[in-house]
Amino acid sequence: MRKASGLSPGKTRAGFVCGVLSVLSLGFIAEASALEGNWGSLEVRSATKYRLQWSDSASFGSLPDDKNDQDISELLSADGELKGQKIGFSFLGKYAKDLDGTPEGSVFQDYLDAGSERQRLDIYYAYAEKKDLLPNTTVRLGRQYAYGPETVHYDGISVKADHVLKDWLSVGAFAGGIVQMYSDLKQDTVGGFNAELHPSKELALYLDSVIYQKMSWDGSVYWRPVENIKTSARTAFIDEKAKDFGADFSYTCPFSETTLGLGVYRRFKVAIEDDFLFDYTYSIEDNLKEDVKRFYLGRELGYTDFTVSIDQPIPHQHGLAVFARYTNRQLSNDSNEDLYNTDFDRWTLGFTMQDWLVFHGTRLSVGYSIWNEHRDLIYEAESGSVFADLEQELGEKWAVGAGLYYKEEDVNSRVEGEAASHYYGLLKYKLAKDRWAELKYEHESDDYYKEFGVSSLNTLTATFNIKF
Repeated sequence: MRKASGLSPGKTRAGFVCGVLSVLSLGFIAEASALEGNWGSLEVRSATKYRLQWSDSASFGSLPDDKNDQDISELLSADGELKGQKIGFSFLGKYAKDLDGTPEGSVFQDYLDAGSERQRLDIYYAYAEKKDLLPNTTVRLGRQYAYGPETVHYDGISVKADHVLKDWLSVGAFAGGIVQMYSDLKQDTVGGFNAELHPSKELALYLDSVIYQKMSWDGSVYWRPVENIKTSARTAFIDEKAKDFGADFSYTCPFSETTLGLGVYRRFKVAIEDDFLFDYTYSIEDNLKEDVKRFYLGRELGYTDFTVSIDQPIPHQHGLAVFARYTNRQLSNDSNEDLYNTDFDRWTLGFTMQDWLVFHGTRLSVGYSIWNEHRDLIYEAESGSVFADLEQELGEKWAVGAGLYYKEEDVNSRVEGEAASHYYGLLKYKLAKDRWAELKYEHESDDYYKEFGVSSLNTLTATFNIKF
């Protein structure tokens, strides 16, 4: 294992200054490249971000002594259209660079450290499209996404025909090669088709499919039988096996403006290889391995969620409302409890406030949850969590924000007395129309981190956003 590249305080401050200057310079370089003319239109969005992370060490642990980490990234999107040609193009990409290197096994090791260069250029989408090649038809060619039973990232072609039969039917299809940024699965071809049916303004039905070795598909329906009632349902099958099912109902009383929500969600236990876009075999034991090529995704087993919610605006107090939620989760009969999955009940009560009385430019959300875990006859636990988010405008240029999340015991953890917390504060300044800068500080702690020699993590992020 090579030596950790920890920086001295002086180098850290110098790196932060250089990072902020890079953020500002990249932003203004982007501004200077704006184009618009008689040929058509071009809209560009740029988000340049510098991130400094550092840790507070615990008294013991097995991780390398890596005190901090610095990264910089540029997220750039562009949407253009040729005047009178009905030809357009769209692009979204991100370049990210680890500025100071990360030792093997560091708590800061992430997807940037998968390659020897410790940098990445990811192209999320880059396609050209032609509208009305045939009546009401749009053809896209290039890197793009298809949404359905799985989110498919591919290089290829898609075709969508709107209003095939008057106004109530639209159909589409796609085909191409799978794009995989974070896994080593075989590059292969994929395709599918979809349909949208709108028999009336109050009813919409969707059918989407993905053909990859086997057929996967999902169907959904949205129905508003009367003005104050909304219903929806969705089901998905992966490789001809049930993936999940969900249904939601909401009713808003026209007199008191009370909104009542009911929901049920059923996730079925599916084979790991059925989820082909990501590699789900990354276990917690792999987190400290040298070869970081996969995301760790907590594996969800089969379960059923039942949810009831109530939202109530306070009469004669515009901008003030209270809410309550209840969720009950039950593991399916073929799912055994583990570190990440258990039965539980959760009750949440809170309120929201926006521009209430004299609090102009104020947006506040506060809530408290009580958790009750039902693991087995021996182990049951109750815990509480509190969350709050505040944003306050200070005139036309400035805004501040703050928030917290604290939990007495991590749900789905067998270690009693564990706690986790997350706090943040931010300062935002509007430079001009569609152009702003933000400085954000975050502090995250978790009793679980101490097993690796880290008591808490700190993040300072400088962001410059521009649209033109």
